[in-house]
Amino acid sequence: MDRRVKRHRFHQNFTTVFRLLLSPILKRIYAFRTDRAATLPAPFLVVANHVTAADPVLLQLSFRQQMYFVASEHLMQKGFLSRLLRFVFDPIVRRKGDSAVTAVKEMLTCLKNGQNVCVFPEGTCSFDGTNSPMLPTIGRLAKTAGVTLVTYRFEGGFFTLPRWGRGIRRGDFYGHIVNTYAPEMLKTMSAAGINAAIVADLDENAYARQEQLHAAYRSRHRAEYLESAFFLCPACQRIGTLETKGDAIRCSCGLHGSIDEQYRLVNLPVSTLPEWDALQRVRLEAYAGEPDFALRDADVTLCLNDDAHRREPLCSGAMQMDGERFTVGDRVFALSEIADMELVRRNLLVFSTRDAHYQVSGRPSLNTRKYMLLYHILKGTES
Repeated sequence: MDRRVKRHRFHQNFTTVFRLLLSPILKRIYAFRTDRAATLPAPFLVVANHVTAADPVLLQLSFRQQMYFVASEHLMQKGFLSRLLRFVFDPIVRRKGDSAVTAVKEMLTCLKNGQNVCVFPEGTCSFDGTNSPMLPTIGRLAKTAGVTLVTYRFEGGFFTLPRWGRGIRRGDFYGHIVNTYAPEMLKTMSAAGINAAIVADLDENAYARQEQLHAAYRSRHRAEYLESAFFLCPACQRIGTLETKGDAIRCSCGLHGSIDEQYRLVNLPVSTLPEWDALQRVRLEAYAGEPDFALRDADVTLCLNDDAHRREPLCSGAMQMDGERFTVGDRVFALSEIADMELVRRNLLVFSTRDAHYQVSGRPSLNTRKYMLLYHILKGTES
């Protein structure tokens, strides 16, 4: 018998106790507001946008009913804490930088067994407050499952816990159900039509939301580690020259800007993070066309991830990517043999070859995102 079937009653009871005891605390910590959902016919599939690492826990506060969340395998690399999470929540684990086929099969099995499931179809938290590309198969999954589809949107939360940032900034954070689609309705819709409905329901732009809220997100570290996501100086357009401290953003070219409490960029050539991100993507694509262009950083560590979610250190040293290869220490990978490349948490770079899974880590301010973006530019795939 499937282990989730055997332990389902325990998971339901634990979630009820967890929600009753911790809901007031978590709502206060994150300044989070939510509308409690009515009891829904089980099983149901929840799809939500992804703005913070705390999204699964906060989303569960909106529902009376327990659900199984799709989570990154890196939650399973924390020793005793991972074993505890597995015991009390038993998330559906998806390996980043690899095919999602196994996770999709687990989701469908749960739904078939009458268990509720939640997935974040962006697969990753936002870096700039806008939506990341949705998994193109989410509509087909919802149609195949044949259960109620629930769309849920977080609003105003990106600035509460920015992916690249340090610490929680209490401002305005709200989560709610957008739409509920009955199985009968989904039968009349195409997979592409369901995809379009999900994209529309989950559409969120942190800066557009701020035009309505004008909320202050106070922190003494508003800009710190921003360079782990934004690698291009918007003034001199060099890569890897930025430094941050407190709310200040500096470059060796003389740039001295900051981020205010509403997360507008001050004394920079751009005023919002999406503008900055668009600029650096355009410039990186232009640089990628130059014959001798390469990215390089020192002091990183390469690990092998096995199927039991254990890490084996392989080597340390410099990391470099050019138009043909990706090098970490003494290990060289042809870009043609890398199946996919993604980021976990702030800057943990994960990638897969045909028969192995790896991760690259370094200092907190290390920008590995530029490697992921360059990889997708060179491969002609979406990122």
